[in-house]
Amino acid sequence: MSTIDYKLLKGEDLFTYFTQDHPDKEYASVVALLPNAVGDFQYALKLLEMVVICGAKLVAIYPGQGDEPTPTMKYLGEIMDGGLYVDHSPMLETKQG
Repeated sequence: MSTIDYKLLKGEDLFTYFTQDHPDKEYASVVALLPNAVGDFQYALKLLEMVVICGAKLVAIYPGQGDEPTPTMKYLGEIMDGGLYVDHSPMLETKQG
């Protein structure tokens, strides 16, 4: 079985990979929140491409569960009971390390 190089995917193919084929099902569920959080599917696709290119990660924050965004996170939009953020710290670790 061959491995998909998701960094070569764009648009709906990239979204489909993350929401259906990505091995981390918890992260797949976070990516699936992106279109509703930003309110525009096409914009969500472009954001996801940028997240991949930059080496960042999407994070769902639920304040009712004690979650708090870190300084490296940027708010993207509202989700049920919380907010969706992009976390740039994975990118920073890659660039520094």
